[in-house]
Amino acid sequence: MTELLDGATDTAQPPSVLLVDDETSILSALKRTLRSTGVTLLTASSGAEGLQLLEQHPVDLIISDMRMPHMSGSEFLAQASQRFPSVVRILLTGFADLESTIAAINEGKIAQYLTKPWNDDELRDIVSKHLKAKLLEVRNRQLSQELLEKNIELEALNSQLEEKVAERTEELRHNHALLEKTHDSVRQSYEHMVALASSIAGLRNPVSYRADQRKAAMAFSLAQAMGLSDSEATSVREAVLLANLGKVGFPDTLLNKPFASLDAAEAEQFRQYPVLGETALMGIPNLEQASRYIRHQFERYDGTGFPDQLRGDQIPLGCRIMSVVRDYLDLVLGYYTGSVFSEAQALREIERFSGVLYDTEVVEAFKQQHFNQDEDDDAERIVSAAELQPGMVLSRHLFSNRGIALLREGQVLDHTLITKLKHLETMAGEPLHVLVARVGEPL
Repeated sequence: MTELLDGATDTAQPPSVLLVDDETSILSALKRTLRSTGVTLLTASSGAEGLQLLEQHPVDLIISDMRMPHMSGSEFLAQASQRFPSVVRILLTGFADLESTIAAINEGKIAQYLTKPWNDDELRDIVSKHLKAKLLEVRNRQLSQELLEKNIELEALNSQLEEKVAERTEELRHNHALLEKTHDSVRQSYEHMVALASSIAGLRNPVSYRADQRKAAMAFSLAQAMGLSDSEATSVREAVLLANLGKVGFPDTLLNKPFASLDAAEAEQFRQYPVLGETALMGIPNLEQASRYIRHQFERYDGTGFPDQLRGDQIPLGCRIMSVVRDYLDLVLGYYTGSVFSEAQALREIERFSGVLYDTEVVEAFKQQHFNQDEDDDAERIVSAAELQPGMVLSRHLFSNRGIALLREGQVLDHTLITKLKHLETMAGEPLHVLVARVGEPL
């Protein structure tokens, strides 16, 4: 109870509580009760003095007595509600003040009331609950503002890039038109939001950001193979791309540390980030499903995961898919234990915990999708854009380095498409890895 800010905010500024009562003994008792909670305490002996303090100091929460001379608690809280609506308001009242309490609820919009004499532990718990809720709301607004500012920055950079492209060659303008067409769908408006939000975490850890693109493509493909609708599979891919959004405030030492080597305090901080990621996306249209997947991405099939200890089919199928794909690639890349696993070793590790940490059906579907050696190795191969030839057929969906679907499985490549893909690869500054069917082999 002594740490009101645990998990609620990154700010170093403690919350401020204003105590208003005309009796000095009551103010002293309230101060003793709340002194151990780590909040900044302000006191006023009247409603008028309380309003002056609200003008002069930032206040997060008010505790006011009901019966005071000149200005009652309900009158004071009603004025505070009008002039400082964001401040949480709590009323102290006696059993005989029922009518005044109802007026305070209606006019002062109080969050809660307590009867005298109060219970110290109950009072501290109530103050803690309301301050945590408010600070989480503030943090959500901060994250929304950061997203808005980053969007403005990226739009400015995009504008500059378009000017340079226009100045260089007409050919690059055609490539820009190709990119516009790939985005021109019913999901165009929030695809940009997904890319923007994902890039925030990517700025902190570019290597992990590139790995997330691969995870997103694998999870999308596996979701489709398991019968999820296109919209559900897309939500899985978006959740993978945005899964690390809650890590934005992590220090570098924690950001790059393998999960298996976290100490108890670091592991506790780590467990908070799926909820922070969900909070950052609250209220964004079309991302409700993705935000739900983000919250439950670390639930385990046997109920030992977090944050809600869901088990079995209580865990959304999209999250069960995310879990297998994420842990497999984290093992391969060394993010899970600090040691790099081969793909075969990583698969064996996933299989070892099938039915315990992972859904057995998802594990089996994952093996069929990515480890059918007798068929896939002989039927397809990976080529760069430079190696593409007219007549080649895509054996899997092709995604950009940002995880955006460019071409669908089964697309026959011609000279025009190959030229555009080469130019896209040049603009991105990273190679495209294209899976094509071997000549003469069926898809």
